[in-house]
Amino acid sequence: INAKKSNFVIFRPAQKRINYQPCIRIPDIINNGFAPLECKDYVKFLGVLIDKNLTWRPHIDHIASKISKIVGIIARLRHHVPLNTLLQIYRSLIFPYTLYGLPVWGQASQCDLKKILTLQKRALRLIFFASKRSHAIPLFVASNILPVNMLYFETVSTIMHDVSTHSTPKNIRELFIHSSDIHAYNTRFSCADNLFVQKSRLHIKLKSFPAFGTRLWNCLH
Repeated sequence: INAKKSNFVIFRPAQKRINYQPCIRIPDIINNGFAPLECKDYVKFLGVLIDKNLTWRPHIDHIASKISKIVGIIARLRHHVPLNTLLQIYRSLIFPYTLYGLPVWGQASQCDLKKILTLQKRALRLIFFASKRSHAIPLFVASNILPVNMLYFETVSTIMHDVSTHSTPKNIRELFIHSSDIHAYNTRFSCADNLFVQKSRLHIKLKSFPAFGTRLWNCLH
């Protein structure tokens, strides 16, 4: 393990504070000793920034900074390239940032997600030469592009369909329990192949992907 590139983060609710600074050391073969690890507010894991409070704010800010640069490119190119090229730039450069890891961070606060949605609207207004105060819904429809909130619904729905057909990995399928596995009663809820709703007192648990995916799947006929 490279001690210079290794660090750790302590996950805790936002309202709780730690009055002490933990010290974690790992063996350092190069210096023949032990090297302390740095405690950070967030870490990067598989391209997703996971913060200590699981608010996903650092990751959304990182995505917003990337998309903002691409929006600037669109603003300069829109007078020189056709509409199809601008839409292709959006789908190839902006869309991957909004889609990657969306089932994980898509349940962030609306205040944070609004940063992504605002950049989406700005990009489409530039592409279609619309005014700053024009409604963005017709632009989303004309370009066949979903806002980040609707894209989250679509992504989770697709994953839940794969869960029902056993097309997902086992560790994802184990996040969901069918109501028929809880009891043997032939109720309308269990006969409809609904999933068991796991209750929790934690707000972050209720907004997690398994909880939202269960509620979304049970709403579908």
